[in-house]
Amino acid sequence: MAKRMPGPITRKPVVALIVLVTLSQALSHTNAQADNPFVPTRLNEIATVLGTAIQDKGDPANTPLALVTNDLSPFWTAGQIGSQRAASEIGAPVILNAPRKPGDKLAQKKIVQSFIDDGYKGIAFSAIDPVSIESAVTDGISKNINFITFDSDASNTERMLYLGTDNYNAGVSAGKALLQALDAKGGKVVGLVGAMTAQNAIDRVQGITDALKDSNVTLITVMVDDLDPLKAESNAETALSQYPDLAAFVGIYSYDGPAAGQALKITNMIGKVKIVAFDLAPETISLLKQGTASAAIGQRPYYMGYLSVYILYSATTLGKDATMSLLAPYLTGKNKDLIDTGVDIVTADTLSTYSQFLNSIGIKSQ
Repeated sequence: MAKRMPGPITRKPVVALIVLVTLSQALSHTNAQADNPFVPTRLNEIATVLGTAIQDKGDPANTPLALVTNDLSPFWTAGQIGSQRAASEIGAPVILNAPRKPGDKLAQKKIVQSFIDDGYKGIAFSAIDPVSIESAVTDGISKNINFITFDSDASNTERMLYLGTDNYNAGVSAGKALLQALDAKGGKVVGLVGAMTAQNAIDRVQGITDALKDSNVTLITVMVDDLDPLKAESNAETALSQYPDLAAFVGIYSYDGPAAGQALKITNMIGKVKIVAFDLAPETISLLKQGTASAAIGQRPYYMGYLSVYILYSATTLGKDATMSLLAPYLTGKNKDLIDTGVDIVTADTLSTYSQFLNSIGIKSQ
């Protein structure tokens, strides 16, 4: 991703040389991205629009911002890198936190409330449970704190907008990948998911179901693992036992694809049952290389973290209405309050190109 010009360059020769090298590296990254189909041009454009609008505006050092994810999964490493890169570009302090226990909605609410009480100016969160978090968001808004959601929405709150995957469309993409993987053979599919209270899971399952409608591929059940990778693996083994004619797994959370892969390895079923996985965790990348996974639906947590910081800082500095006006060309949904970060459909054939894009923004997986 092309980086904005740093602050004023001093006249010291050594410093100038370092800056020139940095700019050269940035241009190299830009050139590397130029013809890569995985570069999300529209998302980069949003950062440029907001970055231009907030330049020399506000007091970055005294504008603390926070991101709260739904767990401490490695999935969010890319999101944290993105948030810190934006923080360094803007100059605002940014922290990312999450419940220590996966899926702990009460802990997530307490974390959000602690940021409110500590005077943070903007908070982005991935809702574990939209209902339980609502009162904390209401309290924060009453104190002039700006809120957005990412990854999993809480549209029942008065958050500014949702930034992240259009999970229904992502589910449709996963369903289409299943149809392609199973080709004319068809068959039974078992879904593996962390929680069915989260809106992202609900929407993905609906998208998968709709994509498979009137086909010879059937999603027969979705097994919940409570955001526990070991339970996901156990669920996959159970499914293989209960459905000896199982054709495929669809892993709906980032660790579910790898869990299915491990279950296939333990039961000597690799090559007999297909996998379509969400996200490009390192283990999923390995499954694609090995041919164990047919496709992965890659989200963009790096950009969820990166753009969350820009949006929150803009809302704090320029105001909510001005920020929404700047974002208007990129907003979708019936209420024009959604920014779809999109997905990448990655197969073994396109993995090398995808990896080149990840390298260009300084991450190995997401």
